[in-house]
Amino acid sequence: MKGISVLVTGASRGLGAAMARAFSRAGARVAVNYRVSRREAEAVARECGGVAVQGHVGKDADRLIREVVRRFGGLDVLVNNAGLADPRGWTDDLEKMTDDLWKRVFETDLLGAFKCSRAAARVMKRGKIINVASIPALIGDRDGLVYASLKAGVLGMTKGLAVLLAPRIQVNCMAFGSMATSWAGWLDGRQKREYLSAIPLDRFGDPQEAAELALFLATNDFVTGQTYVLDGGETRV
Repeated sequence: MKGISVLVTGASRGLGAAMARAFSRAGARVAVNYRVSRREAEAVARECGGVAVQGHVGKDADRLIREVVRRFGGLDVLVNNAGLADPRGWTDDLEKMTDDLWKRVFETDLLGAFKCSRAAARVMKRGKIINVASIPALIGDRDGLVYASLKAGVLGMTKGLAVLLAPRIQVNCMAFGSMATSWAGWLDGRQKREYLSAIPLDRFGDPQEAAELALFLATNDFVTGQTYVLDGGETRV
C-alpha cells in the first residue's frame, strides 16, 4: 500500500488503532481520527508515522476529509470505524433506550459514516470505503437493540453506496462478532459467559484479525457491496 492515503475514524484505541497500525505496516500513510481521546490518538499516529485529526464524524466530516487531503494530497481509503462507546446503550431495559440515546448513536454510527463517505466520494479519484458493522445487525441482540438497529442501517447503506459509486469506488462492510476490546468490559459475568458459549471457537476476536480483514478489503479490486462476517463462527452465515 505504499503511497496510499488512509483515514480510519475512531482510531485512538481498539479496532481502529489496530487497523491504523496494520495499514501503516503495509506502507500506507495513515490519518488517525479521534473525537476526545487526543493523547491516545496522537500516540497511535506517532507509532504509524501518520497524523491525528480531531473531529466528530457526524458533525465535522467535511472538515476531516479536507484536512486529510491537505496533509496527504488525496484520500484513497476510508474506514468508517467510529462508533458511540457508551455502556448505557448496552441494555435489555426498553425504558433506558431513550430518544437521546437513539439520536447519539445514530449521529455517530450511521449518519457519521454516511457523511464521511459522501465527503470522501467528492475527493476520491478511485478508492475504497470500508464500513464497520456488527453481527447483531444480522441476527439481533438482547442487550444491544439500539446499536444493532443502526448498524443494520450501515449494512443497507453499504449496498446502496456500492451501486451508486461503482465503478470508481468500492464499498464494503465488516460485521464483527464479539471482539476483545473495551466493549467486553461492559459485560457482567452472565453476559460474558453467554457470549462465549455462542462462539464455536470459544474466544473473542483479536483486533489484529479485524485489521487483516480491513487490509484485504482495501487491496482487493473485485469486491463491492459485500458484508464480510468475522465472528468465530457465531452466526455461521
